[in-house]
Amino acid sequence: MQEILCQNEARLPSVSLPKIYGIPIDSEALAKYSRELQLKEPTEALFGLAQAIASSPIWAEMPGNILIVRPTPQPALFVLGCLDEAGRVRIARELPDLNLNITRLRYISYRQAEADCERLAKQLVDRFGYEELKEFHFTGIPRGGLIVLAMLAYALGLTPEQLEPPPSPDVPWVVVDDCVFTGSRLSNFLQSHSHEAVIFAVLYSHPDLRRAIASREPHVKACLSAQDIHDYAPEDLGDSYPDWQAHCLAQLDGIRYWVGKTDNICFSWNEPDRFVWNPVTEKIEGCWLLIPPEICLKNRLKAATEAPIIQIQPESKGLIQPGSQVIFGEYEGQIVVGNLATGESFCLTGVAADIWQAYAQHGDVEQVVMSLLSSYDVEEATLRCDVETFIDELYTQGLLVKSVDAKR
Repeated sequence: MQEILCQNEARLPSVSLPKIYGIPIDSEALAKYSRELQLKEPTEALFGLAQAIASSPIWAEMPGNILIVRPTPQPALFVLGCLDEAGRVRIARELPDLNLNITRLRYISYRQAEADCERLAKQLVDRFGYEELKEFHFTGIPRGGLIVLAMLAYALGLTPEQLEPPPSPDVPWVVVDDCVFTGSRLSNFLQSHSHEAVIFAVLYSHPDLRRAIASREPHVKACLSAQDIHDYAPEDLGDSYPDWQAHCLAQLDGIRYWVGKTDNICFSWNEPDRFVWNPVTEKIEGCWLLIPPEICLKNRLKAATEAPIIQIQPESKGLIQPGSQVIFGEYEGQIVVGNLATGESFCLTGVAADIWQAYAQHGDVEQVVMSLLSSYDVEEATLRCDVETFIDELYTQGLLVKSVDAKR
């Protein structure tokens, strides 16, 4: 069976060989992800994250890959494929902040957004009075602000006329948005509309941002927010926070009232875009998505046209199992087995691939032989000898190890 186990390095250099790239997922991050998306099992959360990552549009730049989900012993994701330098850099640039972004994720469902709109409506009534609001006009900043405006219109009982531009500059104009991180969209709105009395009403924002807007924009009479978001920058940066903030504000385009490292707010209709610099392509590229398309409208509509196929690595069984550092998946009709500890990968085809898959499923030589007899026209004794020889070779290579139970 020696010729069946083909180590990648032994192949001709002209052949593009698939490799396995790890995506470690922190247990704390996965637990937070599960809570935010209201998923009961860690495996369900890991699969949901895999669906989100697989839907990311950036995969159009590196088609034909496999995304492997390994729930146990340590939850993790892996990319299996033939990546060029730009593709390898994309994965490497995602890893440092992936778990942090997941840990700071805050997912807002439609039900929660409705409750937030009712809360925002009450703030407007408490601040200006119900009868007075009947004279106000309302607009939404595209696109999320329009969704919030529609719900707010029901909560306040707005008339169609109130959703039109104000008849004069002195009529209060409520500008609505779903979330605001720097105030850039509001600034663009104010620059393109000359109005004397603007009220900014948003579902999610930081208090310091609202104060900065109120202090710099004399025409903004009030800044209201249904919910506050947290800024992690002071605790992340300590004494260097003011310098970091000043530097960011100086580097960002347009008018930004404030900047921070806030909660990663995602709605049922939108996950805000995040970007990273790729030094190989010399372009700013989109980061991986974090919200599965089935619970985010924008992600569902912008899903990758070349999304990787998701495969779940089955839980190991038997006294001899694939090692904890061993990952495997099917790629173009062959089984690729990767040893994360050594960085080596192997391609299995034909009977070798069938033996591996059967052993991964059953974990017992006898069951492997019985399952393969129906597929191969060979004597049982011959097949058993081949299976045992091949398994011994895998064990020698460190791809199979004795389970904890076998050592007791």
